Amino acid sequence: MYNILMQKTIDLRKIPLEKLKKIKAEAMKLRDAGISNKEVAEKLNLDSSVLSRWYRNYLKNFKQPQEILKKGRKEGTHTKLTINQEKTIIEMLQKYIGLLDKKLVQKIIEEQYKMKIPLTTVGDYLKKWGVNSRFIKNFENDFVAKIGIDKFQLVKQNIIKNGGLILWLNIMDYELTTGIKIQSIATRVGNNKLQFKIYKRPILKIDLIDFANQVSMLFDKNICVFFSIKNMELIKDEYLFKNSEKITFIHDG
Repeated sequence: MYNILMQKTIDLRKIPLEKLKKIKAEAMKLRDAGISNKEVAEKLNLDSSVLSRWYRNYLKNFKQPQEILKKGRKEGTHTKLTINQEKTIIEMLQKYIGLLDKKLVQKIIEEQYKMKIPLTTVGDYLKKWGVNSRFIKNFENDFVAKIGIDKFQLVKQNIIKNGGLILWLNIMDYELTTGIKIQSIATRVGNNKLQFKIYKRPILKIDLIDFANQVSMLFDKNICVFFSIKNMELIKDEYLFKNSEKITFIHDG
């Protein structure tokens, strides 16, 4: 049945140019904040295909080579890192003590180079560096397949029954084409929010425990941490992870 409460999309041919510019600016701002094309289209009553075209054109600026962007652009409006800038940002993130997320990386880049890169582009850089929600989901799927879906469901039910929370920690060991080596630990918290830390050396047992402790502070619940030791540097007697009152460690070793 047709929903009479559904709002029709705006006829952009019938609105003044200044208003159209404002709508475009708001739409790009929402897309840069990581909101999906569909959600922005619904929020602003826009045709999704039109919005997609706007955003593709908008993104063309940072898909051009940095040398081209310098020509005729105001200082601080570049939206692509040079190789040296990228290397510097990675080194800064490797030295950062706390948990990182996309907005924090965006802020670090802005403060360092006076440029505000869209969150979608920050996500592209993180994926390039081995930090991505899809990688975490792939690890989760592989882990469950390895132990068996039925066995995992029993474990999951027991955790939830006791008021616990499951966290999947993905550990990556990456090397960029530029020769930069990146190790990372990443997880998803809350509403699928990516939280991570980046290291310049192999992940040690103390790194994983410290990461789990920092993440556990975000929750009132006890957490059960699933992870793989594949990309960790462990000696023989370090394979046993001691559970704390709030954190239970489960790995594939």
